Order: sequence, then C-alpha cells, then structure tokens
Amino acid sequence: MNVPWITEQQVHERVSILDAIESVTRSITREVDGTARNIPKTMTTWEPASSAHALGAYDEGAGLVAFKTWVNTPAGASALMTLFDAATGTPRAVLEAGALGALRTAAVSGLATRLMSAPDASELALIGSGRQALGQVAAVCAVRPITRVRVWSRSENSRTGFAAAVRENLGIDAVVAPTLAEAVDGAPIVTLITRATEPFLSRGLLSPGTHLNAVGAILPSNAEFDPALLADADLTVVDSVANARRSSRELTEYYGEDWTPVKTLGDLLTGAVARPLHPALTIFKGLGMGLADLAVAATVLESTNRQGALA
Repeated sequence: MNVPWITEQQVHERVSILDAIESVTRSITREVDGTARNIPKTMTTWEPASSAHALGAYDEGAGLVAFKTWVNTPAGASALMTLFDAATGTPRAVLEAGALGALRTAAVSGLATRLMSAPDASELALIGSGRQALGQVAAVCAVRPITRVRVWSRSENSRTGFAAAVRENLGIDAVVAPTLAEAVDGAPIVTLITRATEPFLSRGLLSPGTHLNAVGAILPSNAEFDPALLADADLTVVDSVANARRSSRELTEYYGEDWTPVKTLGDLLTGAVARPLHPALTIFKGLGMGLADLAVAATVLESTNRQGALA
C-alpha cells in the first residue's frame, strides 16, 4: 500500500493561513449539524516537563477520520497525523504534524478573532515569541486590518528578534514593548502564546473592548491569565468545552462545576450567540481539538492530490 508521507515543508507550501481558517470554519459548522465530531483528547505528563498527547476527529464532509499523536520533552518534540478514508477505513496519508499543529492553532485563533474582536481593530499585542508566535500574528492579520504589532516576552533578545521577523516576513510594523503593561495598554486584540506555568496577565491590565486570545497554556497545571479576569468578560468562548474542562486551569478554577456562561465557536458561527455590540472584554481560550487538525490536514491532502494530478 502506497500511503503518501507529507513533510513539514510540504505542509507549509500547500496551505495558507487564510485557507486554514476557512477549512476550520467549515468543519466546525459541520460539527454543529452533527456531521463532524471530535475524538476526545487524552494526555499524560512526566518529569522533567514532558507530556504526551493524542486526539482525533471524524468529518463526513471531508470523508476523513484523523488521529494525531505528539510528545513534548525538554530534549525535543515531534508529532504525526494519520488520515483514514471514512468510508473504507484505508489510510490516505501520514503527515508530519508539527507545522500542521501550529497552523491549526493559528487558524482557530484567527477564526475566534474574526468572530469576537472589533471589526476595525488595527493593533495587536502579541505576548510570547516562541515558534508558534509568528503564525498567530499572521492569523490575526488575515482577518483584521492590522497595521502595528506590539511584542513582549520575558527575553529582551527574543522579543527584539521576533519583532524583526514580523517586519521581514509579514511586512507589518512591529515594535518592542518594554513591559507587559505597556504592550497590552489600549490594544484592541491581545494574543497570549506562551508556556507559562503561572498566571502573568492580571486583572485590570486590559483596556475596555479588548479581545483576548489565550492559546498557550494547554496543560491543566499551566495558566497564562488570572482566572479573575473572566469576571470582566461579556463573552467567553472555547473551541471545545470537553477539552477546556479537562485542560484549562484558568477556566476550571473560575467556573468550577457551572460552565453555563462558556460558549463555543460553533455557537458563534450558527448565530446562537453573538458578540456584544460594546463588550468590556471578550476571551477566547483555545485548547486544541482534533477537528481543527483534520480540517487543515484535509486541505493539505487536497492540495497534494491536486498537484499529483497535475504532475
């Protein structure tokens, strides 16, 4: 059986961030109508600072079932995704999934920003400067008219280098903020993409009307923002309630057993919930879900097949 192996580089080459956002949008819409669904995420952790994860999804519209597994350790990380034909059960492709995961995370943030932020928002505060940060900027720029990015992270060298990367790769003005407070002050959109183990974004730092994407802390022991910040939110949204209840320290500490106020991207896409006209604060907490991975992988596979047919 000849199953295509799709490399990280090929993933980068075969799907744009805007294509990824649109594919995730379609898959989440099908999730709402019952023709697509997530396979719950499982994980375990061990010392030193290591974790293993698995998740999956089924999407009737794409005709695919997907499973992604990955391991993070201080010495390195790797991820793989296997796509199966939903009708026959035969494998369709295996993808190196590091780039895919980063693209999926960025695409979901882009979708949340499109649905939850002020339409005329022109500035982004990006907190964190690791390997997923540039994709987060690209995703927000794809859905909002961003003219300037403020950058802050704990390392001065890292934030300076990242600001230069934003200017070089995206052609967007990027400035380095000397403090976290100055980075977020007055910013209409703030994205957190860090590996923080303790909350660092305190209540009172964000300006009225801000939309916050919190997508870095995906382990139940980690947190990026003070859970008390949720008291100020007029709208709190997650990609998957099941995954958020399992893995979001911020939300579980604040909401306890009553998650009634927490909505999903699907609620927004179907109109069951709408962004308030003048919100004090909106918060999107992304934990990752297999359906978003499958959506982006399906787009990569479609492009791969199309290129093969043209070869």
